[in-house]
Amino acid sequence: MNSSFEQKVLDVIKLIPRGRVASYGQVAAMCGSPRAARTVGWLLRHSQHDIPWHRVIASDGRISIANINIPASQQAAMLEQEGIEILEKKGHLLVDKKNFWDGTNS
Repeated sequence: MNSSFEQKVLDVIKLIPRGRVASYGQVAAMCGSPRAARTVGWLLRHSQHDIPWHRVIASDGRISIANINIPASQQAAMLEQEGIEILEKKGHLLVDKKNFWDGTNS
């Protein structure tokens, strides 16, 4: 599958700078479909492309990976390697909102 929406999602995710994250909803909105956050998640889960998938998280800052082959701790470690502090609260791995990308490359 390589629909126009899928290509837009891949293109946006490639723009997320190192040391920043975006939510599934942010990515969907930047692709012109603000209500397609779940579709973004599905595309990431099934993507065979070399993209920085680990920079996409839940809107509340949770690492919400749903792939049993890649634990949330691995995604957290990848983000930490980029300088993002990972917090743990009530059993959830979290990224502070200050690390969210605003859509610019700064």
